[in-house]
Amino acid sequence: MSIVDHGNKKSQKKRVVVLGTGWAATSFLKDLDISSYDVQVVSPRNYFAFTPLLPSVTCGTVEARSIVEPVRNMIKKVMQRW
Repeated sequence: MSIVDHGNKKSQKKRVVVLGTGWAATSFLKDLDISSYDVQVVSPRNYFAFTPLLPSVTCGTVEARSIVEPVRNMIKKVMQRW
């Protein structure tokens, strides 16, 4: 994760580039003040999977859609909180 000044004179926001959508990225995004930063997430996946429940999915006790959340929804929740 890095914070980059993208040099745009119009915008006073700094750009935050988050690499990946794992546990650290998810925690970072949930605690980030989205009004102060321009956030970009770079990842091969656009979702966060709650990995401790993966064995339950294979057994059929939990549906796969119950353990996956799109990263876009996480960012929207942070934006609505402010």
